[in-house]
Amino acid sequence: MLDPGSPMKMMKTNFRTLVGSGLALCAFAFAPIARSQSSASTPSQRPAAMASMESRSGFATNLESQLRQQGADARVQLDGDHRDDLQIEWQGVGRNDIYKIVNSSAAHDARRMGFSSFTFSNGQQRWDYDLSRESMVVSLVQP
Repeated sequence: MLDPGSPMKMMKTNFRTLVGSGLALCAFAFAPIARSQSSASTPSQRPAAMASMESRSGFATNLESQLRQQGADARVQLDGDHRDDLQIEWQGVGRNDIYKIVNSSAAHDARRMGFSSFTFSNGQQRWDYDLSRESMVVSLVQP
């Protein structure tokens, strides 16, 4: 005859296996979230190292072409010690145009390629937009 304590022992073992498996699944499910949060809190490597000068120059040329197709007589160049600033000279640029650009996919792509800022100028005013801080400084252009 079977020992009456046997089924209970088997039930405890199955329960432990079930709980252990559930904990393991939770650990695997939340591991990517924990990694992404820990990497977000540590300074990441500059994406500038990933994007070549040629690809950034191509990006600037493409952005200039897009602006010209939309009717803007704009000139886009690379600037800065690390060539990580996009200089956009456009006589007719205004706040609405700048807002559209910095909130477009172009700004997201520029950030991903390692650009740190956009500098807009219309000859009278200058707008410096920091991509990482998402902040802008407006100043008058000195003659």
